[in-house]
Amino acid sequence: MKNIFTIFKKEFYRVMSDKRLIFTTILLPGLAIFVMYSAMGGAINNSSDDMDSHKIIVYTENMPNEFRLYINQEIPENPEFHDVADSDMDTVVALLKEGDIDLIILFDEDFMTVLEDYESLNYTLPNVDVYFNPGERYSENSIGVFYGYLNSFFHNEATNPDRYGSAYDIATFNTNNNGLPFVVQYENKGIGQGLSMLLPMLIIMFLFSGAMSIGPDSIAGEKERGTIATLLVTPVKRSEIAIGKVMSLSLISLMSAISSFIGIILSLPKLLGGQLPTDVPVYSIYSINDYLMLLSIIFVTVLVIVGLISVISAYAKTIKEASTLILPFYFLSIMIGISTMFSGEGNTDLYVYLIPIYSSVNMIISILSFEVIGIHYLLTIVSSLVYVSIFIYVLNRLFQSETIMFSK
Repeated sequence: MKNIFTIFKKEFYRVMSDKRLIFTTILLPGLAIFVMYSAMGGAINNSSDDMDSHKIIVYTENMPNEFRLYINQEIPENPEFHDVADSDMDTVVALLKEGDIDLIILFDEDFMTVLEDYESLNYTLPNVDVYFNPGERYSENSIGVFYGYLNSFFHNEATNPDRYGSAYDIATFNTNNNGLPFVVQYENKGIGQGLSMLLPMLIIMFLFSGAMSIGPDSIAGEKERGTIATLLVTPVKRSEIAIGKVMSLSLISLMSAISSFIGIILSLPKLLGGQLPTDVPVYSIYSINDYLMLLSIIFVTVLVIVGLISVISAYAKTIKEASTLILPFYFLSIMIGISTMFSGEGNTDLYVYLIPIYSSVNMIISILSFEVIGIHYLLTIVSSLVYVSIFIYVLNRLFQSETIMFSK
């Protein structure tokens, strides 16, 4: 028993006397979970607040004044109503398709007159047709809001003192579409938006994890084993060694990321189940240009990640120290992915595309949701290459330092 206790004290002291091990094994897991779930909660709350503050834009036809007054009592400043008659149906449908408006609601002519004529022998239930765009999150949220108001309005009409019944007995919805709302959207836009909420975070995670698995061993590992000294005394310039290592690590990390990405794409039909059309492969909804843009963004992102990991590995004395220093950046990348999961669209602010990693995540979202803006794409590529150049310069300076490269 005494020997067991001696071994226990030795191992326990070894961990508790190492500040890095205390941080990575005890403090970091709880901190990471707290930060990630806080970020996820913040993203969800921001998305919910954004929905609540959005001004719903609705085009209507033959809308009864009674319904409009009912809506104004419930939400005086929202929504914004327009009449289809002020334009034409094709134009209004195009606006809905583009996401510039949220709903189209068409009431039967003389809707309230028909609704109140329920005692007529030839009575036919009045109908309401609703058009929405499931590829736009505001429209998808708005249809639920308006179905609630319509049903509540019909319920009030159905249960007035002169007429008793259910709201579902006095009017119909979308009789020419089997009772389902009419869908107006670009082909595959809904699928693309669904993918844009899932894949960016996974892609960044795979890029980082792939680089983390080989980066520390390539530089910090060689320092720890002493083999870096042999390499540095060769006639090869140290700047060439630094660039060569970054290029090699980048290519391997890119291959790992592409393999993971292909695996995700092939698994999507099973992962998403009935949400994807059975007769169209998910990978066929994007064009060659889309895939080339996506590949270029992944490539420059890999360069940034590898550059960062290489600098940290060159600074660290051991693989363990390098891994410890890299972990906060890894969790930060996960937080960035989580923070954009619920947006459904890329950020429109130009400065966002100057921020490393964050710009890549937003650009991947834009590509997958078919909303690429040229200037955003160029800024992401150029800014990423600038950051890579900075990392290579810093890495070269570290390789020139005898103190750094031969530290024990």
